[in-house]
This record gives sequence, C-alpha cells and structure tokens, in this order.
Amino acid sequence: MQAGSPTTSPAVVEQEITEHIIAAKIRLRFDKSALRLVGGLKTALAEAIPEGHAVIFTVTAPVLRRAKTAAALEALVRAGLPTGEVRNTIEDNDVRLRLVVDVRAHMPRVLGFVHNPESDAAVILALAVSKLLGRN
Repeated sequence: MQAGSPTTSPAVVEQEITEHIIAAKIRLRFDKSALRLVGGLKTALAEAIPEGHAVIFTVTAPVLRRAKTAAALEALVRAGLPTGEVRNTIEDNDVRLRLVVDVRAHMPRVLGFVHNPESDAAVILALAVSKLLGRN
C-alpha cells in the first residue's frame, strides 16, 4: 500500500507523521502519562471533529496533572476552535491546538504530541498539517 493513497489508514498516517517529526530531531515523549493523555483525548474527541477537519495538539512534558490537562484540552476543542492556532498554558504545560480544514476522509481527526520543553511545537504542527493536507 502506498503512503498517502486513499486506502491508507489513519493509524498509518499518524505513524508517518510521528516518523517525520522524529526525523526532524524533535524529541517526542512516549512515557505512560503522555500516551494516556494523547490516547484519551483521541478517543474523547474523535466524534466531536466533523468530517474533513482535524485537530492537532501539542503539550510540553512532563504532564503532571494528566486528567486536569485532558479535561481542559477537551473543553477547548468542544467549545469550538477557530481556524488557525490556539496557544495556552494548562496545568503548567504549554499547549498548542490547531484546527485543520479540508482534510481528506482517511486522515486522522485527532493528533496529539507530547514533547520536551526545548522542542519547537511550531515545527511539530507544521509537519503534521503538511501531511494531513497531502503536501509531503
């Protein structure tokens, strides 16, 4: 199966995005707390994101108050994000959210990344948006 083909699953696309971010020398976090935060939000928000849209979020590590951070992120998304980027601090973590429109149907609707504080969240978002919109 070719990357980027219409039959590519959201999980494969998400893995490709993660590989691009890691190749750009950005340190992502995959500890238990980070995986639970991202996984929980993907599950909670999957049905809230309309077809043709996607939400990407980044959170700086360490995530010390995961449940409160997740609840606040979920509330932000459900309140309706403007097209573009939202920056916020939630429970001492820098957070960025970006709503992406005109996303093909086979792309993931919710993508989340936990990264080290010195990593550039703007690069993470740019790489993810580029892939979601089929630019790479």
